[in-house]
This record gives sequence, C-alpha cells and structure tokens, in this order.
Amino acid sequence: MLNQELIQPLLERAAALWQTAIDVVDPGGQVVASSEPSRLHFYHPEVLGLSLTEDGVRVQGESYYLPLVINDRVAGWLVWQGGVKGEVATLLQVALEEILAAARRRDQQYFTAREEEALVADLLAREAASRVEELKVRALNSGYDLNLPRAVIVLQLEPRENRYFNINLHLGYDVTEEQLKEEILEQIKGDLYLTAQDLVAYYGREMLVIFKAFLELENMGRLYQALEVICRHLYELIKDNRLFAVRVAYGSIVTEIAGLRQSYQEAAELIALGHSCGHNSGYIDFEDILFEALVCSLPGRLKGRYLEPLYQKIVAAGEEGIQLLETVEACIDNNMNIKQTAEQLYLHRNTVTNRLERIKLLTGLDPGTGFRALFWLKMLAVYRRLVQTRDEA
Repeated sequence: MLNQELIQPLLERAAALWQTAIDVVDPGGQVVASSEPSRLHFYHPEVLGLSLTEDGVRVQGESYYLPLVINDRVAGWLVWQGGVKGEVATLLQVALEEILAAARRRDQQYFTAREEEALVADLLAREAASRVEELKVRALNSGYDLNLPRAVIVLQLEPRENRYFNINLHLGYDVTEEQLKEEILEQIKGDLYLTAQDLVAYYGREMLVIFKAFLELENMGRLYQALEVICRHLYELIKDNRLFAVRVAYGSIVTEIAGLRQSYQEAAELIALGHSCGHNSGYIDFEDILFEALVCSLPGRLKGRYLEPLYQKIVAAGEEGIQLLETVEACIDNNMNIKQTAEQLYLHRNTVTNRLERIKLLTGLDPGTGFRALFWLKMLAVYRRLVQTRDEA
C-alpha cells in the first residue's frame, strides 16, 4: 500500500524545485499522492500499458513515468511532466522506494506481532485444551511447532515512577512506553539465546512471554539450568532501559498445549511473590524466596494460630524483639554456627548466645531443641518481613 502521509511532503518539496506537478500512481492508475492535493484520485489509464525499462518511459508528449519497485514488484509509478533530468528523477524514485519499503516492513512487523499476540492469548486461555488441533495449525502457519516441549518465560515490564514532592510522575508518555516496548520485543527476538521456534509476544500490558522450545527432554536438570542462564541473560539485556523495572521468571517445562497456561501461571505467581518480598527487579529465583513461598502458602488458620501470636510478641518487644529475631535468623542461616554468626553480625559470641536465650524467653521457642523450633523461628522472621513490606506498600 502506498502511504500518502509519508510521501506527500517529499513530493511537495521536489515539485517546488522541479517547477512541475508530481503524482504517485498505484498500479491501477489512480493517483494516491500528489504535490497538488486536488489531483488525488485522478486517473492515469496509460500506466496499465507500461512496462519496466532502465530509463523513464516517455509517453504522450512531456509526460514521464518511473516505476516504484518494492520487493521486485511494481508498487506504483512516479508521474510528472517537463524536462527534468533523469538523474534528478532517479534520486526521487530511490527516496520514495526506500520510504515505502520501510513503511511496508514496519506494517509487516506490526501485523506479525499482533498475530503472535493473539496466538499467545489463545494458548494461555482456559479453553486451549479443547482447541488443541486448531491452535497447532495456527502455530504451524506462523512457523511454530507446538509438539516441541516448552517452558514459559515471563518478563514483567512495570513502568517506573519518579517520586518527587510526594507526586508520582511517570518518566515517559504512553507513546514513548509503547515505542520502547516494541524495541525491547525486537531486541529479545533477535537474541542469540532464542531460536526461530521460540514464540515471543506481549500478553496484557506488562507481561512479555516467551514460549521457549526444546528439542529433547533427556536431561531435565540441564534444561532447567539453561532456563536460569537464559533468564539472567535476558534481564541483563534489557535492565538498563529508562522506563521499565524488569522482573523475570520461568515456569515448568511442559509437553502439551494445556500445560502452557500452568507454566505461565507458575512464572507469573513467582514474579508476584518476589515483588511482595521486595524484589523490585531482576531474575526471581524460587530458591531465593523459598521460605516466603512457604509462608504465603500456609493456610490462614496456621498463620493465625502460630505466626501471628509470635509476631505480636516481637512487635510488643520493640527494637529489641526485632534485633533478637534477626540474630536467630542469621544463626539458623549459618547452620547454628555461633562463631560464623558472630563474625557476620560483628558481635561477640557470648552476645549471640545471650540473644538465643532471650528469644527463647520471648517466644517460647528454644533454638537448641531441634528442627521444629528452628522452622517456626525462620518462618516468623520471614513473616515479619512480609508484613513490613505489605504495610510499607
């Protein structure tokens, strides 16, 4: 399609230099752009009989015609009257061809991206399991083999906010965000860690999803290690953008279309959990938030019966309670090694031992009695941080 808005300014400037009217005509003979807008939709039936030559085609007195060729096909004709030198006309011809070719590439990329977004949305819908064959055909028409095992990688692009005088100011207009999102999409698609079988598209406003394909499942451990490497790499690739905070996670490797939704939900829930735990950006590793995940998955009755009463005791003790809890958590993380804990916290070993005794008196949980007490003390420390993060938000 010949885009009038793109080529109109160039025609007007060339016409002013040439001192003649210049038309761009589609292959059917209709004027689609002109240096004189009144000539729009004027008909040039003679172009139907023109053929490609090395030089301009001169017909009917002073009329000249040059073809506009895009992808080896005539997309239209440049038409003018008068004795303009061929070299000058060729410059305008080349300029118009480049403009139109770039516009066509942009349109093709746009429509391809929209088709892939629609495919991703359908693959992640609840009804995907009942539309397997249809979705496989659609994917195959776009070049994707859904018979391959896949894992869903999710990149959340959350707009950054500038807090200034307690007013939230977005750092860019929506149009700028959309432009940057398209650039990020192309950057991800062109990355060496991704192949032609990896379906990449936006899902909703903030989620960029990748259906990462694998050829075999012989060594699942190595595949998950590869996913971790890819996620960390993708974060490093786009983390320096100025408009979005980036969080990355992945879900399970699945072999059926119905499993893609589950894989996506695992990754999205991990990102949400990481955010609630204070991970504002970066790759979200499940191992890093294992205890946070356990606390969040506990039934309300267990939180209310065990964690909340213990938490209230810590709150009632003020700064001392927080200090004691942080010390015992550090000791648990160091396998109850008093020396390592003291070195980590820059405390005397006797101070660490004393605090362990005091946490026992405060909570009734003795760190020296074994796993059960240590488990609940660790969960209590994590619970306090989650409550604090929630209150600050």
